[in-house]
Amino acid sequence: MASVNTQFSIAVHVMAAIAHHGGIFASEVLAGSVNANPVFVKRILVKLSKAKLADATVGKSGGYGLARSPENISLFDIYSAVNPPDAFGIHGYPVRRECIVSSNIKDVMSDVLAGTHEAVHGHLRQTTLADVVSRIRARPG
Repeated sequence: MASVNTQFSIAVHVMAAIAHHGGIFASEVLAGSVNANPVFVKRILVKLSKAKLADATVGKSGGYGLARSPENISLFDIYSAVNPPDAFGIHGYPVRRECIVSSNIKDVMSDVLAGTHEAVHGHLRQTTLADVVSRIRARPG
């Protein structure tokens, strides 16, 4: 089974934790919420900071906070910041011209991939970090 990239879900997790609790949090604290390696979470936080979604403060009481309100951060903003891989890849095997499938599959699958991106990106643009936090708060426990 192929491995999956979890950077996007971890990025949303840490941003939702910051938005839910409010304030500034050390990367180690946020890694504890994710229950993941602090170095891995720190790398994601750096990407979020470079994308101007998270503010990083240095020093003894430093950490990460939101750079703007959760209502003004879309999931597409977060998705773009961590630059996850495509939903799927198109194989690079040579074309066999005598086969109609081989001759056309790459173009057809490119169109499918473009449609997949369009659908995913559209949904992520419509969903804000505030929406995620609201849904979290509405759940029991």
